[in-house]
Amino acid sequence: MDTPVHSIVLDESRCVGCVACCKACPTRAIRVHGNRQEVNAALCIDCGECIRACPHDALTARTSSPSDLARFRYTVAIPSTALYSQFGRGVSPEQVAGALVHSGFSAFEDVSWMCQMVGGAVDTYLSECKGPWPKISATCPAVIRLILQRYPDLIPHVVPIETPRELTAKVARRKAVEKTGLPPDEIGIFYITPCTAIMQSVVKPVGLHESYFDGAFSIAGLYGSLLRTIRAGCPPASEESFNHAGLRWGLTGGESAGMRNVNSIAVSGVGEVVRVFDSIEAGKFQALDFIEAHICPDGCIGGQLLVEGRHSARHALQGILAHVTERGARGATRWAQEEKVRSMFRERFFDMEEQIKARPLMRGPSDLQHAILLRQERARVLSMLPRRDCAACGAPDCETFAADVVSDQAEVSECVFVKLQQTANPPKENGHE
Repeated sequence: MDTPVHSIVLDESRCVGCVACCKACPTRAIRVHGNRQEVNAALCIDCGECIRACPHDALTARTSSPSDLARFRYTVAIPSTALYSQFGRGVSPEQVAGALVHSGFSAFEDVSWMCQMVGGAVDTYLSECKGPWPKISATCPAVIRLILQRYPDLIPHVVPIETPRELTAKVARRKAVEKTGLPPDEIGIFYITPCTAIMQSVVKPVGLHESYFDGAFSIAGLYGSLLRTIRAGCPPASEESFNHAGLRWGLTGGESAGMRNVNSIAVSGVGEVVRVFDSIEAGKFQALDFIEAHICPDGCIGGQLLVEGRHSARHALQGILAHVTERGARGATRWAQEEKVRSMFRERFFDMEEQIKARPLMRGPSDLQHAILLRQERARVLSMLPRRDCAACGAPDCETFAADVVSDQAEVSECVFVKLQQTANPPKENGHE
């Protein structure tokens, strides 16, 4: 699929240069100049916080289109578990999955079984690895790219186990080949995503040679069609298609809840994630085994590409979970077999294909003396600034603006407070009062 590396698109006709996106970006990738947004593509992690922050709907996500489906003779939809939270408590996952097939896909494959299996694999990994602690989940692609970009020292903390969605896609293609007899390249595998970071992970994955997906559709983009199909009473999918314990992965804490004997915490929202990662870098949280982290608030149900707000989505998904838990008590819910998972772990089924490496970006000067001089110059420029972090200069804060000035990407006079001070106190000419 011919898709740019980054999935966030700016509608220049809507952008007014309000700097909301600039202040929201966790990697300081955005500047606003001439009332227009400018993005340093090397710093962008496609977390979608700019979409969430923009009050003018000037930012949207680039995802797959119906023409991408037409390229394949057989197509498989793999929905995020967050999809099931969008239709209220009265609509079951089986109904939603059935609607996917009746809305244009040849088949669907649910990720919930693999979620439970990956949880077991992480359990096994944690029981055998030697640290460093705590380990960090690799599930959220925006979190992983935040680590690569802003916290490279935390790379050894990332659990080197592939995500449930990619492993599900890997298995789904094999199953589709066996079922249809078609060659693998005539089978399209598509994720139904709640967030923008997935599209980048399809085009440029971390830990894989290439993604097992051929594209991703936004949940919001498919919502209307799915809702109409559900209301029309389409046949539901089989209950056996789901592991209902794995459905919890749509919520913050769902991943660690399915694991055994793990001393863990779950955090969500970019601000909380940054605070926790700062603390890990400072040597804290070493008593923990595992940290489940999500860029979106409340986890995947807080993604930017959903229809329902995260509070309504959480309420709906909790209701579905309560219903299937009660049904599971009567024997309908199945769990991934522990011995099978351990055997697959030994066979390295869950392993990432590539070692995660830091991005070779923004390297400082190799000469120590030069690096010290640059730091001193940044401190000197910063001392001239008001430290109000107003973003009126087009940078997200004064510290970032000082770095821009030192790297010749901005002038000190672009700070409105410096400009006002210079206007109020113009320099005196020689020989005149």
